[in-house]
Amino acid sequence: MIFRKKGGRYSDRNVDKRKRTARVVLSYEDVPLDEYNDERTQISRVAVKRILIIAAVIVVMGLIIFAIANRDAFTPEKISNWVKYDVIGSSDNGFPVQIIGSNVTPGNFKCDGDVSYVSDTSYASVSSEGNEIGYNQHSFSKPVLETSANNVIIYNLGGNGYVVGTKDKLNDIKNTDNYVITADINSQGYYCVVTQTDGYLSKLHVFNNKGEKLYAYSFSEYYINSVSLNPNGTGCVACGVTGDNGSLLGIAYVLDFSEKEPVATYSLDETTAYECEYFNSNSVCIIGSDAAYTLDIRGAKLTEVEYGNKQLTAYDIDPNTNTFALSLSRSADGRKCSINYVNIYGEIINVNDTKRMIQSISIYKNRVAVLDSNRCYFFDTEGNAKGDVDAGTGAKAIKLENTDSVYILGINEIRKIVARD
Repeated sequence: MIFRKKGGRYSDRNVDKRKRTARVVLSYEDVPLDEYNDERTQISRVAVKRILIIAAVIVVMGLIIFAIANRDAFTPEKISNWVKYDVIGSSDNGFPVQIIGSNVTPGNFKCDGDVSYVSDTSYASVSSEGNEIGYNQHSFSKPVLETSANNVIIYNLGGNGYVVGTKDKLNDIKNTDNYVITADINSQGYYCVVTQTDGYLSKLHVFNNKGEKLYAYSFSEYYINSVSLNPNGTGCVACGVTGDNGSLLGIAYVLDFSEKEPVATYSLDETTAYECEYFNSNSVCIIGSDAAYTLDIRGAKLTEVEYGNKQLTAYDIDPNTNTFALSLSRSADGRKCSINYVNIYGEIINVNDTKRMIQSISIYKNRVAVLDSNRCYFFDTEGNAKGDVDAGTGAKAIKLENTDSVYILGINEIRKIVARD
């Protein structure tokens, strides 16, 4: 047995002494911890409450300032869409689809089953269910979009550069030596670009779907402002204008890429071509400022569709049925439009007189939709009314997906409306 001396190292009476000795060793800045703890400042509950109130006020004021600065983004409609699509995750067929960027012109709104558009900042494509297919940003100051089947070309009008690709993915931007005037792409991915050039008014550059250059031609007398590649990529039609004693004269060139020179030219009189498009490898439709035309390349026949004294307000071409629709106004302010349905031979197959001020028109098989202010009206190609629906605020353009559904280009979004008889 081990005996310990009274007051020894392990005796009970020295426990407090040992504790005090240890705490002195662990002191901070030569102050015993017991005293240090006693000197800590005690914050009253009232002071804490005041601090929390001040912090909350600062946060609330910051949120108010942020909301005022971004009030355009906090409209009831946008808040509803944010809750519906981002928070809840509801698709509702994906529509309405918010536009990326601040502006989309009607000409940059395309429909081929899917919907594609280019804004001032971005290109985007969405499916008929409203799901994203592709998205790319761009740096073009004046972007122009052309599509065919799954192929896409975007060029910088009056600038240097263009980009090609498919709806889901664009390739790298290609820079040009001269300003781009117009461009086109066909369903096989062949594309062409028309630029300004030294010593000539314009120059055509043609490439295959691998980006290899196939053909080039320089125009010395006419400024080419519209071009269309044929479906197999072996030729094109290029429309241009030139000045003549203060007037503009139009022309249509037919080019075969196996020939050095154009195989045919056709005068468009004083009409400036807005757009030309192939119905098939042998037939072309030309929409102009004062008349429209159909061109039979094999038969070397140009047929004019006169506007008379009417003003063209809108048009649409349907290669699926080899027809196109013209909205011609009988009034100087664009009201009282008549819809002319024209076939591949340049024959007017029907005229539908309306009281509408038609801003946009779309034709699909036997159905035609027109936009008047914020309302969409439907007709068949025989002129019979087939109903109307609200297109929504700020509607700028329409595109029929089929005989029942129409896409609406709004200011900030793309909507989809189903309207049945």
